[in-house]
Amino acid sequence: MIRAAMRADAPAIGEMHAQAWAETYPGLVPDGLLAEMTDASRRRAAWAANLAAPRLPGGVLLLEQGGAVLGFVAVCATRDTALGAAGEVAGLYLLRRAQGQRLGAALLRAGAKVLRDAGFTDAGAWALDANTRATGFYAAQGAVPGHRQMGFHGPHPLPETAWVLRDLSRLAASA
Repeated sequence: MIRAAMRADAPAIGEMHAQAWAETYPGLVPDGLLAEMTDASRRRAAWAANLAAPRLPGGVLLLEQGGAVLGFVAVCATRDTALGAAGEVAGLYLLRRAQGQRLGAALLRAGAKVLRDAGFTDAGAWALDANTRATGFYAAQGAVPGHRQMGFHGPHPLPETAWVLRDLSRLAASA
């Protein structure tokens, strides 16, 4: 089930987000960044702040099964014009056990609908170049590679590419 996140969901999202980083990024990012992003208490605090002051009302959607949060998508107005789109998929994460079941695509479609309903016609997502699962996912969803840059995650420079969805209406219509 996909539903809008509420403030009370911050602890569960924080735990899931930390776990998703632990499952996805070893060997892809510096150890210091991995340690920061897999610190569940930091993730819980960050999500408490995110949900207390959302960038876009209704812009965080959760994927739940059996009462457990297995993934989320967060969408908003673009935070960086280099992205090349008005809307942004600020984060889309799934636990490993939920991958390969088209659940990420369902989350992306639901996020596209939120963006479209807010008046956005296109959106983009930054993906680390080293994360070939993410870049392959966005390509399979019809996103095209755009601007490449050296993104900074704290003091850690990492090459990343903007993946741009040019027509949200098509994607959102299938949500």
